[in-house]
Amino acid sequence: MSTGLPPQRRPGGGPRGGAGRAMSPAQGAEEAERRLERPCYYAGQRVVGVFACVACQFRINNRRALPSCPDCGELIWAWMGEGERPVPEGEEARAAPQQPAPGPEVQEGVKLEGPGPVKVEEGVKLDP
Repeated sequence: MSTGLPPQRRPGGGPRGGAGRAMSPAQGAEEAERRLERPCYYAGQRVVGVFACVACQFRINNRRALPSCPDCGELIWAWMGEGERPVPEGEEARAAPQQPAPGPEVQEGVKLEGPGPVKVEEGVKLDP
């Protein structure tokens, strides 16, 4: 019956159940943020922007405190904007997650010089 609900809304509190694992809205937002890799907020937080319900994808353009989803009753919302993570009114900014180090620079139109033409062979096995 509740298998289609996100973990924070399931009766056991998570994907594997577990009677003692009830989540607060803040914990549900943190778990949804880990799963979706998007900033997530819970009903009652005052945040401005475009949000989508994590359960049914209902979208709102919020200007006040986040409501519960009018379609399904979910409390957790994913921020759909780009750029800096919005800070809820009355809270301090969180440190942004560290981005991986940039890879090598990519250049277009570079002429490669070498000892001669490249030889292509099929069926070669590379054993470690």
